[in-house]
Amino acid sequence: MMMKLPLLLLLLSAPALAAIRPAYVLRIEGADAFVDLGRADTTQPGERLRVYRIIEARHPATGKVLRDRFLLGEVTVLEAGETLSRISAPDELLARMEVGDEVESVNAPAPRERPATSGPAAQAQAPGATAPSTVGPSDAERAALRTAWNNALRLPPSERAKVWEGFLSNWPQSDLAGPIRTEISLLREAPVASSTTKVPASPVAPVLKVSAPTSALTDELITVSLSSLAGPTPRAAMVHWRERGSPTYRTVHMSADPHGLFRATLPQGSAVEPGIEYYVEAVEPAGATLAAAGNAARPQSITIRRPPRDERIELRDRSRVRVSNEYVDFNRFKGNDVYNLFEADFLYRVYTTVHAVRVGFGNYRGIGTPRDLLDTGVPGQEVGYTYGFGELELRLHPSLSVLLKGSAGVTEDGIKGGFDLGLRIGSETGTSLLIRGATIADIGQRGSLALAWDAVKGWPMSAEVVVTNEPIGEDLGVRLIYTVGRSVTPWLDIAGRVSYQLRDINHSGLGFGLGTTFHW
Repeated sequence: MMMKLPLLLLLLSAPALAAIRPAYVLRIEGADAFVDLGRADTTQPGERLRVYRIIEARHPATGKVLRDRFLLGEVTVLEAGETLSRISAPDELLARMEVGDEVESVNAPAPRERPATSGPAAQAQAPGATAPSTVGPSDAERAALRTAWNNALRLPPSERAKVWEGFLSNWPQSDLAGPIRTEISLLREAPVASSTTKVPASPVAPVLKVSAPTSALTDELITVSLSSLAGPTPRAAMVHWRERGSPTYRTVHMSADPHGLFRATLPQGSAVEPGIEYYVEAVEPAGATLAAAGNAARPQSITIRRPPRDERIELRDRSRVRVSNEYVDFNRFKGNDVYNLFEADFLYRVYTTVHAVRVGFGNYRGIGTPRDLLDTGVPGQEVGYTYGFGELELRLHPSLSVLLKGSAGVTEDGIKGGFDLGLRIGSETGTSLLIRGATIADIGQRGSLALAWDAVKGWPMSAEVVVTNEPIGEDLGVRLIYTVGRSVTPWLDIAGRVSYQLRDINHSGLGFGLGTTFHW
């Protein structure tokens, strides 16, 4: 008795199976394509469709014509007419599509309510009477019937009964309601299977592993692979990728080897800084699409950077030689609070975390007198420091650098040293703010704040405030310095500076300096 219902269901579902007709790409116009699916086929805007390429070939030995189809990708219905629909496809898929390619819906049509009978015939029907159906099940009911049938196939009786009860709750007016209720009663009365009874095992869910690099160089080809660790091997797999920040994805179909490993290499030139994003989808043997790694909203990421040999290295302005001399007076050229500083250095820009290295030598000569004795005629104290120095500029950020400078040389008391620490905010050769603090052997301490800018092309300028107790490490003074440079040739600059410094309102003076820079 339980066999009657399956046979009946199979017979009733046969018209629906026969009614599933193949649909095709009919026309391609620019970015639009049209397929022969419309509202009459329950197609709705936003529905996902799969596009297949049909291949026919004659077997050379048997002469038999073999026919198969291969997945090209998925498209989205933008607008559904009565019999035709306009679809949207990724650029790569659109370029590969041809008129005649086969299309089908990703998901089965959703069940819809059967329309209530209306018209004079319904009005003439006696209340409470059940009119026989002459139209037969709708396409939606047939689709729901097939789904229930497939879901109940391998379930134990009690679970099958629940499936058919769910079908009746959605389709209470079905012409099959009576036979289905009989089947449910028989299933409820069926004995429970013993522990030794073999129940068909549920299908093993596929377990997929996607392998791809987390970082790559701009001249590398990026390969993404997919392997099946458990469950059925996918029928096809696709990689959807885009440049980081791009609104749309492009699709690459993965090729399979005889062992079921899928592999795809992204097109040449796809590795673009700062990175790319991707997600992988697999098509199960039954035709369902499975997310294997990420999705369109939350993709995986690959960081892209240039190889060391391909960095944009500036050939100009890597090396520099600078020579400068400055005369500083604190007491109106009386010669008792004054010093002269000469320096020459060589700088090489590395353009890495160690941005630049500078080495050089200098000669410092001065005469200093305590402020209280400046006007008494007491001879000043002579100081001198001949030294060499080295400096590293460490770039922590494109706009933030730390400068470390050490010096060692000879004074009247023997070999001494000094230390200088700086912080630059901004570009070394453009607008920047430089804060420095230094201590110099037998000379004193110095703190400075300098603002440099290059607003006028070819005329670099800077303004600086210095607080120091040079040249003998006694009384503090303040210096105000203004520097103007001029690019004479592409490899030669000259600079001049003027300064005003004072110990107090009665002891002040001017300073002058010149410098020249060779760079290449």
